[in-house]
Amino acid sequence: MKRKWVFFLLKLVFGFGLLFYLVFYSARPREIIAVFSQVFWPMVLLAFSLHSLGLFFSAKRWKLILDEKGGGFSFWQLIQSLLVGTFFNHFLPTRFGGDVVRIRDTRHIEQGLTASLAVVVYERMSGIVALLLMAMLSSLLKIGFIKELPLLTISLLVSMAGILLLLLAWKKLPRGFLAGIRCRRPWLQKVLLKLDMFHGIILDFLQHRRLSRKVFGWALLLQLNVVVHYFFIGQALKMGRIPFLDYFFSIPILLFILSFPISINGIGVRDFFLIKLFVYYGYPASYAIAFSMLDVAFNLLLGIIGGLIYVFRKK
Repeated sequence: MKRKWVFFLLKLVFGFGLLFYLVFYSARPREIIAVFSQVFWPMVLLAFSLHSLGLFFSAKRWKLILDEKGGGFSFWQLIQSLLVGTFFNHFLPTRFGGDVVRIRDTRHIEQGLTASLAVVVYERMSGIVALLLMAMLSSLLKIGFIKELPLLTISLLVSMAGILLLLLAWKKLPRGFLAGIRCRRPWLQKVLLKLDMFHGIILDFLQHRRLSRKVFGWALLLQLNVVVHYFFIGQALKMGRIPFLDYFFSIPILLFILSFPISINGIGVRDFFLIKLFVYYGYPASYAIAFSMLDVAFNLLLGIIGGLIYVFRKK
């Protein structure tokens, strides 16, 4: 327990330390305020509406998979769980932190907690594949971008290859293989049985091609919506030099980076990446910080709503 708190504090200090440096030494508060003074607020509201629309796409995809396991959850129940998950994302290391809440909320389905975990993992994997695919396709149309940032392109290719190899290995592993391994320790045998059940559930999802097509379709819609949402934030800040197509390359990379537990909720890391990205288009660090602040504000507002739902339903 102490070790977890140490890691949490280290990530917290690292994130806020990096953010403090970027705000006061790279961007300067006055410059950030100057950027906000010219914000086109109707475009900000439009961006937020798309952020909210993403909840619909996420709930639709999640319900589609849960229904295959006889979940029987209402659409509103899943929306509430997503909002509560957003609330907990503010305190957990990655954007996947809130998934713990979602797994707990749906643990009463057939095959219990293991199936609930498998559903969320399968759902998340579909989103990651959609993100990486969008980024790779758009990067092929931006040869100049590839020359300027070759490491990002290589990382995308490696990531996609890794996921494809993982899926291939998952399919090739025989059903029941893990359960057939004999161990002397009872607790380890139970773990292997759970892992085997988890493997079988994911395998069923992957082999259900009609379901896979639908899930990937909703995942693609969700990620398209996310990219357009960020494009509108850029338009609200009057960042017209960034082409629409470039968001399809840069934003998936940003989201992929934020999935790693480097800092709490991507604090500092998000800002650092955006500063390095926007320099390519000739925008100073103040624009990147303002862009990041609007993104965080959207998530914070939804997180507050999720926190109120969490408190209310606890009663």
